[in-house]
Amino acid sequence: MISTRDILKLNSKKINFEKINFKNFLYVSIDSRDIRKNVLFIAIKGEITDGHNYLSDVFKKGAAAAIVNENWYNKNKNKFKGKVFIVVKETIKSLGELAKIHLQRFTIPVLFVGGSNGKTTTKDLIASVLSKGYNVLKNEGNLNNHIGLPLTILKLDSYHNMCVLEAGSNHFNEIKYLCEIVEPGYGLVTNIGREHLEFFRNLDGVAKEEFSLFDYLIKKNNQGLCLMNFDDACTRKYFAKKKPLRCFSYSYNFETDVKAKFVKYTENFEPVIQLKYNGKTIVTRVSTFGKHSVYNALAAAAAGLYFGISLNQIKSSLENYEPASSKRMETERKNGLLIINDAYNSNPDSVKLGLETLMEYKAKGKIHIVLADMLELGKSSRKEHFETGKLIKKMKFENLCTFGNEAKNVFIGAKGLKNNFYFETKEDLTNYLLNILIKGDVIYFKGSRGMKLEEVVGKISSGF
Repeated sequence: MISTRDILKLNSKKINFEKINFKNFLYVSIDSRDIRKNVLFIAIKGEITDGHNYLSDVFKKGAAAAIVNENWYNKNKNKFKGKVFIVVKETIKSLGELAKIHLQRFTIPVLFVGGSNGKTTTKDLIASVLSKGYNVLKNEGNLNNHIGLPLTILKLDSYHNMCVLEAGSNHFNEIKYLCEIVEPGYGLVTNIGREHLEFFRNLDGVAKEEFSLFDYLIKKNNQGLCLMNFDDACTRKYFAKKKPLRCFSYSYNFETDVKAKFVKYTENFEPVIQLKYNGKTIVTRVSTFGKHSVYNALAAAAAGLYFGISLNQIKSSLENYEPASSKRMETERKNGLLIINDAYNSNPDSVKLGLETLMEYKAKGKIHIVLADMLELGKSSRKEHFETGKLIKKMKFENLCTFGNEAKNVFIGAKGLKNNFYFETKEDLTNYLLNILIKGDVIYFKGSRGMKLEEVVGKISSGF
């Protein structure tokens, strides 16, 4: 619940606020469909819709007050006489300001998770591990931006004694802005990869943005703790240069605080890993699919160990983990066909990791790769898609289907592959797959969220 006192601290003009005769708002919402009595509504103007357009509806449903933009209020105030408004310059910034004010009421650890690949799964795994000893608040799904993150923080109440929050970014200085809201004491960067190159330009740009989380922690008079993945070359380079005084490290290949070893994959392709810490060792299965899980699980184990979760508790958590908000590497078996849906997000490094997973999988039938566009690669897009095609050919896969304007360069790069097809429509792609897939085959889908490749996944699942 959000204290009415918190609203008084906002840099704003309060209209009829004296009418509020209770101490706490029930909750905060930016969705006009999610309104009831004593709720605080924040009108956000987005790319598609404007929350200000729904204020009549919001008050009819019983909203106690609304935070609105000053420009809108000056034009519309006569239509809403007697209603309670908090008038601000920009509601999105005020959402962040309110979240910061609310969080400052609590003295609990806040762990921020950043990085190029695996953020959401790693965050979910960390929250699962830490729940063995804490009541954890986390972002649902990938609500990790300047809107989703503050809304998550505003759900914090006295029940929680730990926050695990994911920091997303596709432009410079976004993580710095989120850090200023959240003021984390702990940070973990999963890895540095070729993401959002349209805006970050190159790997150095990605590293600059993602490591701004560590920069923030180091500047906190060295009171902030950096949880560092030493298997990532960029992280090792950053460590050598910045030498954070408070660091907790983990890796498979280097001597670190937490040392791990890959053991094997189970029949369901769940990784089994060995963890070593303070002279103790356990072997645990990770109940998620593929090579991604090898790294995500180690990060979660390291976070758990730092915060006092025992190795046995971590083992229990990893083996019984059930993905909730993550849609990475979802698998479905349908009449003997294994469908791997990894089409929630995509960049060159996550595609490479997915392909490496497939190389290690022993399929009874054929392995089919379906790739759609990797978006937000900017000037690097043509080259990165072409190189992905070359990689698929080099790895000696035989069956590739591509869809999307950019993915056509994957098709070109893979020239000479035994079965290499490019489709201009999802319908043609779907029909082809339904005609050639047989029992025992494995089909792997990968593409950026904007390509909506899950539409093809759904039709294959229902039609096979």
